[in-house]
Amino acid sequence: MVNEQGPEPTETPSPPDAPAAGTTAKRTSPPSTVQIVDHALLVLKTIAEADRPRGLRELSRDLEISKSSTQRILASLERVGLAVVDENSRKYVIGPAALTLAWRHAANSDLVSAASEATARIAAATGETACVSAVVDGRRVTVYEVESSQPLRLITGVGRPYSLFSGATGRVLLSMLPEAHLEHLVGEHVSATGATDATEIVDRVAAARDRGYAFSRGEWITGGCGVAVPIATQGTVTAALSIYGPEARLADQRMAELVPLLQSAAAQIAIRWRQPA
Repeated sequence: MVNEQGPEPTETPSPPDAPAAGTTAKRTSPPSTVQIVDHALLVLKTIAEADRPRGLRELSRDLEISKSSTQRILASLERVGLAVVDENSRKYVIGPAALTLAWRHAANSDLVSAASEATARIAAATGETACVSAVVDGRRVTVYEVESSQPLRLITGVGRPYSLFSGATGRVLLSMLPEAHLEHLVGEHVSATGATDATEIVDRVAAARDRGYAFSRGEWITGGCGVAVPIATQGTVTAALSIYGPEARLADQRMAELVPLLQSAAAQIAIRWRQPA
């Protein structure tokens, strides 16, 4: 599953692009941002998170960005290695330069630095995969992971986005958000999925907040279980610590026994995270 300095020229706003064919509204940017940059980042994120190559026409249509602008953005991304085009299908996937961005994030992240030692200890003590996850653009993303040494294990994958509405980690992360942000995300989820259980979602999130932890069983992968506890929120980053493993090893009693261990490790991570570098 992220600058070159110099004098800033005065820009004259260019006429807005026409919307892509078949769209009814044009995507606009908040007044405090630059539209072409927003569009380029949106194209990059869409390619990166897609489960298949994406073509120019569908990107233009789905993102409501004009075809000409989308084509220029793709050409720029391809030039710097952030996108790669298949010569036969003319469809795009994320490019190898994204690996450098991910590596630099991991190397420079205060959260990863604060969490690496404690997360490794949790993985060793529990025998399960231990993860630190954060809320990124309305989803949960693993930012650091230590895999279990067991032959049968669960792996989330660093950088891979998951829904906040499945699994223990998602519930814990949701429970840490401000009420208005939580309501907004629940509303988006209900609108996007047609879910009719908004009240149940809010109740389960509230239960995770009250308990200080959450369990999951078979929610995001069949036969998989998880235990999650909150770490902290610092600035705009909200983080949680979790373990994942097969249900054969993580019965309810075993998961309950591991909660204090995870909470202690999360507290240690939070203290280190808040310390100035």
